[in-house]
Amino acid sequence: MIEVNGLTKVYGRTVAVDDLTFRVEPGTVTGFLGPNGAGKSTTMRMILGLDNPTRGTALIDGQPYSQLRRPLTKIGALLDANWIHPNRSARAHLQFLAASNKLPRARVGEVLDLVGLTQVGKKNAGQFSLGMKQRLGLASALLGDPQVLLFDEPVNGLDPEGIHWIRTFMKSLAAQGRTVLVSSHLLSEMALTADHLVVIGRGKLIAAMSTADFISRSTESTVRVRSPQLADLAALLQRNGATVVPDGEAASVRGLPIEQIGELAAGAGAVLHELASQQGSLEEAFMQITGESVEYSTDRPPAAPTAPAVPTPGPVTR
Repeated sequence: MIEVNGLTKVYGRTVAVDDLTFRVEPGTVTGFLGPNGAGKSTTMRMILGLDNPTRGTALIDGQPYSQLRRPLTKIGALLDANWIHPNRSARAHLQFLAASNKLPRARVGEVLDLVGLTQVGKKNAGQFSLGMKQRLGLASALLGDPQVLLFDEPVNGLDPEGIHWIRTFMKSLAAQGRTVLVSSHLLSEMALTADHLVVIGRGKLIAAMSTADFISRSTESTVRVRSPQLADLAALLQRNGATVVPDGEAASVRGLPIEQIGELAAGAGAVLHELASQQGSLEEAFMQITGESVEYSTDRPPAAPTAPAVPTPGPVTR
């Protein structure tokens, strides 16, 4: 378990993290979300003892990181996939970490196999793509078989197969009863991965709740209706207080529960080809909740991003 209590970090006149309090429970994947500059990385660094808080505490199973014996057996982290000497092989890097925490050398081979890097274990990390470095970072985090795991942008540089693999992998870790905290800007991926969310903005806590509750409380649900008698049905629904927005051969209905819409259609003898509840997305909810916490914003649409290079999917063989 991770417990953050009143955590504050001040740099000069800048408050990077402001009286932050939340818990990350075992058995779930917790998404750590916030706009750029929200304080996510600073918070994770304080949890790992890399930065000292101005005030407050960050505890791992009741202890600060500095008091953990053999910390790799308690908590594993992937914060920066490029943090590795480029002239050191993947296997040598892991062997060094294993020796520093008195872990058996056999564990190195196990984690290399787990992340699909066994066949390139003797290659220098400087020859790795970003996706391969991400896999090596995951292997480092898992080396001590810890119960608590922190991942910062773990799918960065991965292709779709790699993203699916790490999503499944993180959920399997949580299913084993481990505590998993993952920060990501890929909200569509977080919607599929995270059971719980901690959302911050400008260093302050905005929300800490289940992903489903966060979406339902921050977006308006609609009901999609498709019917051969759509015009007559739309008029009936409007007379009963609904807002009906045409959408081609269907319509989006707000203001009435799906059960009442079905009952009204049945009472009017209207044939329904589709009647489906539609909930807003995590992206919509996030934009709605964090709009005032964005550090930099513009009314102009952003330029199309350049597609990153991706590694060969599945176990790496080159």
